[in-house]
Amino acid sequence: MVSPFISDKEKEVMVVLLAEEHPIIYIADNGFRDYYKPSDGLFDSVAAGRVLILSPWEYDPSKRHVTRAECVAMNQMAEEICNYVHSPEFNSGQTNIPL
Repeated sequence: MVSPFISDKEKEVMVVLLAEEHPIIYIADNGFRDYYKPSDGLFDSVAAGRVLILSPWEYDPSKRHVTRAECVAMNQMAEEICNYVHSPEFNSGQTNIPL
């Protein structure tokens, strides 16, 4: 599952996915502060290699709310990642991205 898990219902889905130990790519709405450590629920899954957390933005300590434009951008990023992972290039092993 690739998602920014923005809405309350999406967050509920993430809780279920974590509990059932499914792989997740989580697109975060704020970058990573120095010495970032995921919360307890995410930490174990990240350490086990089941969760990858990405953020396209620098960390902003003053940021409190995600904008609609950011939500749209994160959903588009999730879609692009899914499309790439399901592409013939990726699945043929001919990608230049180290895995």
